[in-house]
Amino acid sequence: MKKIGILILAVTLWACNSTNIKTKTATETVAETPDQVFFKAIGTEPFWGVEISNNQIKYTTPEDPEGILFPGSKPVRVMDANIKTYQSKSAAGEIKITISYGKCSDGMSDMEHDYSVTVALKKKGEKEFKDLRGCGNYIVDYRLHDIWVLEEMEGQKVTDADFNKRPMMEIKAKEASFSGTAGCNRMFGKLFSEQKLLRFTNIGTTRMACDKMANESNFIKALESSTTYEIKNNRLYLSNPDALKLVFKKVD
Repeated sequence: MKKIGILILAVTLWACNSTNIKTKTATETVAETPDQVFFKAIGTEPFWGVEISNNQIKYTTPEDPEGILFPGSKPVRVMDANIKTYQSKSAAGEIKITISYGKCSDGMSDMEHDYSVTVALKKKGEKEFKDLRGCGNYIVDYRLHDIWVLEEMEGQKVTDADFNKRPMMEIKAKEASFSGTAGCNRMFGKLFSEQKLLRFTNIGTTRMACDKMANESNFIKALESSTTYEIKNNRLYLSNPDALKLVFKKVD
């Protein structure tokens, strides 16, 4: 009987531990894959706002901050032009959003946006679409906001001896900018982001001369040629359609 009691207790503890493990795993998965807003737009006369994520489109006004929700949709792209259209329906109505690349002023601030946005909105019970105009920007992935140190370049591991100073950069997601060292010289620039697309643009450097300038030049070229990114295991992978270009490790 004593052995049976021990066996029952062991099975009970195993079942509890298994449940805890499953619950923790599910929670971590949700935390690691939030439904992040990747595009925001605003308009005036009248005031309105739009937020687009993979799962939903949200339309708000000052009078209705909770907004109207529509299911997420895949964009329709215009050939030979950087124009995308999102269209969605729900019980609340129908919305069509057209995003066109090009500098845009919202008319209310000195901020210049990268995209012009038009919204055609028809609420439940309305017969006609209301046309709205505004400006917007893609939101840089908040996970990029950190300090990253170079680990690999063009498929090869790098060491401290390959550069005068190992390349590193600090990315500021909110400002869509980065700065750091390219190996000898200080570097700085802007980020261009459209969901999985990530470009390092307007790269500038100081003009000091060092004895390992060839590696610095190759690093800058690899950074400029990168078009997509992936973040996993505390590392940032920068690639283009041809190959993996650079791997950085996150540092605290």
